[in-house]
Amino acid sequence: MTAETSLTEDNMSECQAPEVRTIWQNRRVLVAGVIIFVPLIVFILLDVNSGPAPVPPQSEEEMLSLEAEMMPESPPEELDEPGIYNAQFYQADEVVFPEDEYVIGVEVNGNACAYLLAGMNDIDQHIVHHELGGQKFTVTYCDKSECIAVYDKAGTTAEIRNGGFSGETLWILYDGKRFEQDARNIPLKSFPSVKTTWFEWKKQHPNTLIYVGLGMSVGPTLKEESSH
Repeated sequence: MTAETSLTEDNMSECQAPEVRTIWQNRRVLVAGVIIFVPLIVFILLDVNSGPAPVPPQSEEEMLSLEAEMMPESPPEELDEPGIYNAQFYQADEVVFPEDEYVIGVEVNGNACAYLLAGMNDIDQHIVHHELGGQKFTVTYCDKSECIAVYDKAGTTAEIRNGGFSGETLWILYDGKRFEQDARNIPLKSFPSVKTTWFEWKKQHPNTLIYVGLGMSVGPTLKEESSH
């Protein structure tokens, strides 16, 4: 019986040993599968290397359409106005408005003059014709595009007029044709000018004259004791 028992135990040992190895081998396969396949699944799901989703290319027409939707509507408006002639100018100590206001500054043969941009905001006041130091020129400003252009009138026979708004900037009506204010093909020469603050211009040109517009749009603008 002891022998049978011993034999039985030996047989049991021989049968159980392969079972233990099989379970251990299955564990290793399971661990290897977790290590290999789980990151692979995550990688596929996240698509790490693909980067951001590609954006389909848009045509130029589509881009312009989107830009137009984002921008406020500014329809073209044709005008035919002469601008401001015989504009009123003042001495620097006759006006009162914030010194950080922007002006267009022009200097001719030691004579200085500034044009207050806030005084040229209204559409019928975008153009001012002036003669300074014996030279004639036209000052233009578009409040929507904030574009500034000063044109030399020397040798010019046709009138420089306010042609309205192109949808983007001021139209200059010259010799019966409309040109955008900053167009390269406009047949007019630029006149030297600078955009700066009233403080800086006045500091450099203490004897400057100043044009403030017809509406006196910045505060009281003129001192009470002004002679004009």
